[in-house]
Amino acid sequence: MNLDKRDRLVLFTLLSVAILFTILFYLDLNRKIGIGDREVVGTIFFKNNIVQRKFEDEVIWEKLENNSPLTNKDTIRSEAFSDALIRLKDGTEINIDENSMFNLDLTGEEPNLEFTEGSLEVKKNDSKPNQIKITSSGSEINVDSGNVKIERSKERELSLFVEKGKTTVKHQDGKSISVEEGKKAEFKKTGIEIKKIPAILISPTSQKLFYTEPDEVSVQFQWKIESGYGDPVLEISRSPNFQMTLINEKVEGTQSSIRLKEGTFYWRLKVKNKVGSGIEFSEINKFFVTKLESFQGESPESGSVIPFVQTMPLVTLSWTKLTTANSYQLLVSNSPKLTNPIKQLETTANQISYDDLKEGTYYWKVIAKSSFPDTKDRSSQVQSFIIKKQNTVPTPKWMRPANGSEISLEEIKQNQAILIWDGNAELKSYQLKIAKDSKMSSVVFSEETASNFLVPNWNSLGKGTFFATVTGKSKEGKETETSNPLSFTVVEQKKKTEPAEEVTTNKPDQKLDPKLEMMSPNGTIVQMKGKSSLEFLWKVTGVTGEHYDLVLYQHNGDKKVAIYKITTKESKHSLKDLSILDEGSFSWDLSVYKDTTLLFSKKGSFILALDQFKSLKPSDIEFISPKRLYKEKR
Repeated sequence: MNLDKRDRLVLFTLLSVAILFTILFYLDLNRKIGIGDREVVGTIFFKNNIVQRKFEDEVIWEKLENNSPLTNKDTIRSEAFSDALIRLKDGTEINIDENSMFNLDLTGEEPNLEFTEGSLEVKKNDSKPNQIKITSSGSEINVDSGNVKIERSKERELSLFVEKGKTTVKHQDGKSISVEEGKKAEFKKTGIEIKKIPAILISPTSQKLFYTEPDEVSVQFQWKIESGYGDPVLEISRSPNFQMTLINEKVEGTQSSIRLKEGTFYWRLKVKNKVGSGIEFSEINKFFVTKLESFQGESPESGSVIPFVQTMPLVTLSWTKLTTANSYQLLVSNSPKLTNPIKQLETTANQISYDDLKEGTYYWKVIAKSSFPDTKDRSSQVQSFIIKKQNTVPTPKWMRPANGSEISLEEIKQNQAILIWDGNAELKSYQLKIAKDSKMSSVVFSEETASNFLVPNWNSLGKGTFFATVTGKSKEGKETETSNPLSFTVVEQKKKTEPAEEVTTNKPDQKLDPKLEMMSPNGTIVQMKGKSSLEFLWKVTGVTGEHYDLVLYQHNGDKKVAIYKITTKESKHSLKDLSILDEGSFSWDLSVYKDTTLLFSKKGSFILALDQFKSLKPSDIEFISPKRLYKEKR
């Protein structure tokens, strides 16, 4: 078919418009939505797996993280095997189970929660006079005080359990009924039916956390059967709708003990009505079983000495991040018993830096605040460090590459070959020298830099074995001692070295210690020019992970924003949508799961560049080195 000039013009215009709107839709779909001037009304206190939020004026769902702020009129939903604990500003708590969704509207004097499906628990702050109104398909629940649990599914109508306090319910016909503590309301087409909760669950309470010892824990179940009911059956499941029931056994008395492994569990009692012989159920309580994570101060090492000459050093205190904690309290004191702390701070991060600590000996510890009720906070051991004045600035120490290592031409091509040493606030610049002999008599490269890293001109060096030294220079012009020579060899291709096998006795029950290694990219500069994807690679030993959650963050000053998340069963991932990336500093968190249980997690960091050091700032390199970098003032 031949088209004339006018038809071709019309066809070209239509295709251009279609392509333009496709691009605009794609950009809107993948953009990161900021909170802007929206009113913050609460926080994700604790999150397990995938929980999402949709703003009132947006159509895109955004994945939430622990301590993510929630804004007014947000819609919240959870996916399978996911749950979250939400805390509003007035102290009200909302526990949301898997496959649940609700909209939060706190406009005016009557807060409203529009519940769509799933199950959730609302713990009203009794000190606040306002009611919380929960609406669902024309029905209305007004929580005056206490705790209520709500359930709704496609197969079942709305159900309400009043665990504590008093609640008023209103059906579609406008009739209001009061539901007191210990009773439940079932919303049916014929009206609202109020019943006594046949069995009261005493222990474990909802959101209770247990630690395994070491692989299992004995959970003590306790309940109370109301008069008129009997033949109790204890049911324990992995899901709130009890489609996957693990335990279904008849019990006698008012308690039973069962050993359980890691996971999220739901439990209830099934009883018979002695009058009508019908089957009825108690409310449902959720509890968690997890391994006791190691919790300790990581840096500075206990007893370490932090030297300075004139400028007080920047001291960064860091500690283990716990998945079961929502915040941390840091205590720093001059006393081993931490009496009269000179620094006391509560934070959601797992590190903090101080540059105003004077010379002396300091003691510190961290208290991890539990996300779970009735679970004790955890405390790290008391550690110490010494800030000591010296006459000279310490000699720079090499950090990368390792002494005696090989650098391949491919690493040089990909801008992976970078020399890094520890920085010092009192040094204005560094003199790097590279020679062909360890005595540094045949220098082939020399350059001064204000940063604690440098990429030499590898092309001019060629292949072979080289030695490098670095000398620091203070603002007054005084030089430090020269570092020990760093030896490295530039080769065409690295030799494939087999890991040395340890000589061990062949015990059938012998296992490797569980370990997660972030292999790439980590502690490096990634040159993206000419690349069509960003490759992530990790290695797990000593345990088998069933799936992995990878979250990518972009850093802008002190802020970090999650820009990408993926769940995969492979120990690698290729990010092909490069439109979400920009030059600068990034970090990525990797979580290893077995079933729904988090085994462990770890963080990697890297710098992204299009042209070599085109837009790098000294602050960007903080994610490679734990030391500060200092920019030369002009």
